[in-house]
Amino acid sequence: MTGDVRAALASTRLAGRRPAWLEIDGPALAANLHALRRAVGGRPVWAVVKADAYGHGARLCAPVLEAAGAAGFVVALPEEGVALRTAGIRAPILLSGGLPADGADVLLAHDISLSLSDPAQLILLEEAAQRVGRVAGFHLEIDTGMTRLGLDLAALDEFLRRLGGAPSCRLDAVLSHLAPIAEPGGEVARRQLADLAASLDRVARATGRRPTAHLAASPALCGFADAWLDAVRPGMLLYGIRPAAHLEPPAGLAPVLAWRAAVLLVREVPAGTPVGYEGTFRTTRRSRVAVLCVGYGDGLRREVAGHAWAIWRGQRLPYIGLVNMDLAQVDATEVADLRAGDIVTLVGEDGGAGIRIDDLARLTGRTAYEWVTGLAARLPRLSLDLE
Repeated sequence: MTGDVRAALASTRLAGRRPAWLEIDGPALAANLHALRRAVGGRPVWAVVKADAYGHGARLCAPVLEAAGAAGFVVALPEEGVALRTAGIRAPILLSGGLPADGADVLLAHDISLSLSDPAQLILLEEAAQRVGRVAGFHLEIDTGMTRLGLDLAALDEFLRRLGGAPSCRLDAVLSHLAPIAEPGGEVARRQLADLAASLDRVARATGRRPTAHLAASPALCGFADAWLDAVRPGMLLYGIRPAAHLEPPAGLAPVLAWRAAVLLVREVPAGTPVGYEGTFRTTRRSRVAVLCVGYGDGLRREVAGHAWAIWRGQRLPYIGLVNMDLAQVDATEVADLRAGDIVTLVGEDGGAGIRIDDLARLTGRTAYEWVTGLAARLPRLSLDLE
């Protein structure tokens, strides 16, 4: 799709609004899910859509992923799960953030499963399930070295004893979370995997069956096949983004997100002109400065100045001066025909050139996770598929 077509499509969706937006490529997202499922030998893929689908827009992404065959969805907050149900999602939903302080009643009402981390949570879930007269499925998280959520290994036997006295609770799966990202298949990760395997044996002896187990998030999908177990739960890889620069993702993944904004003004200034707050940038020649209608209030990090660039028709426009809350400036001196109203690309492709979230992470010293989850809600998420 050409930049002119994208701009025309966006203008019909953004009438009366500030022209800065995100584009979400639904077919690319579905293709990424298929590619990941092939890469892990057909195992079920639980799609992680917490933090508004890593900034991509859960209400846009979840229906695409459900139609593409996601086994279920993982969220971090109760309201994220409720929003998916309200949007019509019928696939299983797992709340990974633990039992809310006000109990499980709302979650049970929306058929959202919990990840439990201690025996006290099991008691509360049992009480809630009895109140509504149903059996509540849950996943048991084991702490194998993250020291975050998860049941301490020493408390597993007590938990299993209490489970025997909780007829309204059903153990559907056991999970853990790998701590290493830099070396997801290294010694620490393998020790965690061994501890989880031992825990599964203890659960099987106590319950008479081996539950489904899942451990691998995006980093472990980059080559640590031993951790794939019965199901996987990718987040960043689903959206075509590397979880770390040094990790090689499975083949066939493509970015799902593009970020574009309009030029508000182009001005010519002489050499020696300070640009922006504090005059942190000063022109060294007669220059054309373009002002973009996007800023750190939208998630454009201040670290881009002097390190990264936007793109217009294949040409780079380096960021200059301090990024403002609502505006940013770029050097358009080498782009003589750039005008107010033209659309530039902050993330994505235009005119044969591209810049990815991975690139911005590398250039600014921020992680890709920080970049995508920092994309503000005020940026419209648009599906611009022509199919």
